[in-house]
Amino acid sequence: MKWQYTTAQFITRGLGDDSGAADLETAMNQLGHDGWELVSSTVYHNVEAQQDVLLLVFKRPVA
Repeated sequence: MKWQYTTAQFITRGLGDDSGAADLETAMNQLGHDGWELVSSTVYHNVEAQQDVLLLVFKRPVA
């Protein structure tokens, strides 16, 4: 089986911050509706922007 991948990034204010939770949930539900499956997540710090970023990786079978 062949896979197609996409990523989504969300700015966070740190661990435990749920201020963007509704936006994140909406985006993930839309990706799931479109056939994408979450396969990985990580948080990294963007030094230049001084922001934490949640990076999500999704996959779905190639049609």
